[in-house]
Amino acid sequence: MHQLLPNAFPLTEKRLYKQGETCGFFYCLHGPRSIRLTAVFDIATARVLFYDSAGHRAGTKCVRDLIVAAA
Repeated sequence: MHQLLPNAFPLTEKRLYKQGETCGFFYCLHGPRSIRLTAVFDIATARVLFYDSAGHRAGTKCVRDLIVAAA
């Protein structure tokens, strides 16, 4: 019921750097009515940090197993 349709809204992706090295990625889904949902992928910990439209952390997900399986 509260799910967005795939490819219905633009997604912004930016690399994050620490001391000149890529340390993660920032994602922002620009939804309806100026809603922005964001997530940060931390390479060092292989975690995705999810944020709601108010900027509060909404959850985390470890994706280490998914990365190993995809390799």
